[in-house]
Amino acid sequence: MALLTCCQQTFQNVTAYEEMLGDVDNLKVQVHECYAEISKTSSEIISTVQDTYLSKSDLESIRQDFQTSITQNSSEIRMDFTSITDEIKGNVAYNQELLEEYIRFKGALIELGRVGNAFTAELSNVELAFKENGQKIAYISNNSLVITNTEIRNKLSLGNEARGWFDFIPRTNGNLSIKWRNPVS
Repeated sequence: MALLTCCQQTFQNVTAYEEMLGDVDNLKVQVHECYAEISKTSSEIISTVQDTYLSKSDLESIRQDFQTSITQNSSEIRMDFTSITDEIKGNVAYNQELLEEYIRFKGALIELGRVGNAFTAELSNVELAFKENGQKIAYISNNSLVITNTEIRNKLSLGNEARGWFDFIPRTNGNLSIKWRNPVS
């Protein structure tokens, strides 16, 4: 019986030893995986640091661009950026000039104009209108050109190619001539 108990204890010890070896193998695998993760994270950190590193000459250039004056009193800390402020003012003035000429989209309407100018052009899905001080002075719509006031410098022709033309031509003496032109055959 003592021999049986001793064999059982030895068997249990061998089983425990084998389990312990399995646990050690599992532990080795886990340590190896953790080491791989640490190595991976370490290289990523180094890579990130290298990507964001600035050379001394780059830093000096930035310092010159952003020369500042720091003033501190009991109620505020104030930083004045001098050289970059002048550059920004120049860019704002240039961009303001660009924005003075505009194309606006208002739904199905396109408006062309210049800030401070009385004249605009508006294109909608029914007409092309020309405006002065907001009042429509001419437009094209439904196969018609409508103009509030017209000034013709050289010649006014009425008609078409099939029926012929009447040409209204001013003379140098102030009179007006009307000439008939035959249709194109």
